[in-house]
Amino acid sequence: MRHLLAIALVAMTTLVAVPATAAETDEDKPVGRLMLVLDSSGSMSELTGDGRTRIDAAKDALRAVVNQLPDEQPVGMRVFGATQPTRAGAELYCSDSQNVAPVATDNRDALNAAIDAYEPYGETPIAFALQEAGKDLGEKGQRSIVLVSDGLATCEPDPCVVAEQLRAGGVDVRIDVVGLNVDAAARASLECVASAGGGTYYDATDTASLIDGLTVAQTRSARPFDLTGEPIKGTPDVDDAPTMKAPGQYLDTMPIDGELYYRIPRTQTGSTIHAGLTFPSESGTVGDGVNLSLYPASDVEGVSCVSTVAFGNAVGQSKPFFFGGISTWQEDSTDPCNTDDEVVLKVDSFTAVNAGKPIEIAVYEEPPLDDGADSSLQPAPDEEPWSELEPSTDPADDVVPGSSLASAPVLEDGSYTLDISQGETQVFAVPLDFGQYLQAQFDATLTAEAVDSAVGGSGIRVEVIGPLRTDDAVSLSEYDVPGWTAGALANMRAGDSFRTGAQSHEISYLNRAKSLNDRGPAMPGLRYVRVSFEAPEGSANQPYTLTVATSGEAGDGAPEYDTSKLPAPEADSSLVSSPVQNVDTEATSADGDAGDDGGFPLLPVGLGAAGALALLAAGALLVRSRVSARR
Repeated sequence: MRHLLAIALVAMTTLVAVPATAAETDEDKPVGRLMLVLDSSGSMSELTGDGRTRIDAAKDALRAVVNQLPDEQPVGMRVFGATQPTRAGAELYCSDSQNVAPVATDNRDALNAAIDAYEPYGETPIAFALQEAGKDLGEKGQRSIVLVSDGLATCEPDPCVVAEQLRAGGVDVRIDVVGLNVDAAARASLECVASAGGGTYYDATDTASLIDGLTVAQTRSARPFDLTGEPIKGTPDVDDAPTMKAPGQYLDTMPIDGELYYRIPRTQTGSTIHAGLTFPSESGTVGDGVNLSLYPASDVEGVSCVSTVAFGNAVGQSKPFFFGGISTWQEDSTDPCNTDDEVVLKVDSFTAVNAGKPIEIAVYEEPPLDDGADSSLQPAPDEEPWSELEPSTDPADDVVPGSSLASAPVLEDGSYTLDISQGETQVFAVPLDFGQYLQAQFDATLTAEAVDSAVGGSGIRVEVIGPLRTDDAVSLSEYDVPGWTAGALANMRAGDSFRTGAQSHEISYLNRAKSLNDRGPAMPGLRYVRVSFEAPEGSANQPYTLTVATSGEAGDGAPEYDTSKLPAPEADSSLVSSPVQNVDTEATSADGDAGDDGGFPLLPVGLGAAGALALLAAGALLVRSRVSARR
């Protein structure tokens, strides 16, 4: 329980609303808004497994969560079944729901007062309460509902249908549900609400488990897809380009047309400058891409040191992100790419759809090798064949998945029980050192909802992303790996086993000499495992087990760096500096202003908004598996 509360504390501190720029501030836009919807029916006076009343357990759990929220987090509270007795008749008790603490920031006193006044009384009009909660949250921005109930709805319509309608109506809302001491029928109904609402169902039987369930539900439901970094404005004229310091993480916006230039000074002659880019894409777009190029400052008009494209097909992902990374490294040590005091990064889009989108740029300077160290470098290793992982019989169940690189929890080897909704992307981080490679395996028993709503284009994908936004996965076709699921999701049946996964390259300095695509796995650092449930339509939730395993001897083949001016890269590092500020990923209109669909509302600060928060995040999100994966 304490571990989950620690996770919640860190995650909640990421929910502080700040403007990306003064021009984008709009206090009327709901930002990361959360509504707690609480059952106040008469059955809440019954006892939980620890001998206390359900209402007392709920109050303790709510206080534990509310008192750890930052003042800047917009949150409200609604109850149902609190004022009308059964004898009042369905016409009255089926509309018995009150907003007892409107969504607001810095309202913890009001929330605690509402919790104190929270008492069991009437019936269970869950559907009406959900409809009203949708209105409470408004029509724009990210919105989340956490429903706590102990029984079946006693009023029409079906709350599962209402949850589905909220999602289908274009409302960007997630509904998570915590069931308290529920029977089988109530559990089935509440699970349906969570699934239809794109959220997760959590079972609670006593005060401790209710605190755990409510904490994890709040944490996950309020976590957005976030791009994080220090604001910067690239220029179309290279002579006016702003300076980026490495290591660093920066935020900019793609122009309507043309390119953006940035200057990156080199601290140490012979160092390697790395640049990585992350950007969101419209759901369903194909060929959506951004070019990245690095030039020596002495010859920007000449041939680039390296160039690549970050692009992909986002079919079915609600808020996907694409990525790409490059470096200045050249085999010829006298090449200007290796020796110039400054390099120039050029970013340009080849599709108009990217105009006005935010981009996150990570830059890192890797120290050069010591004199003569290149002669003792180990050759780039061959790719290891996939080795089947055996999921643990006792997987850890207290991991809150990240929605982007910035919010990814750090995992150790082992198995983790999770669930993912259609259209959702989840991200996890794993440390990787020289001489090591990573495997990540996804195992699930397919639910009827996931199969029934699958169409052409539906699928589950696992990828490995490097710390500097490179694709670090070995090319493994699902048809080449025994035991992996080869058939289309739409052609499968409920109860079928589904297995897929991804494997990284072994980290070796000389991977960079093989090809552009192998430059990412040339350095240690956190690897990000991205799990995506791609589906053009549907709102099913699929439980699964993620098993991660690192192989190889840590530090094997590590080169001797010249660290007189720059530190050597480390396995447990993101390599770039802590995120500073966060912006929305919604596209803006063609003139660069926020569109009518709520583009660029205020969004939360990233995990590293301050040094203390970054340290707290590193400690609290380091999840230790109870049982290691067996190879």
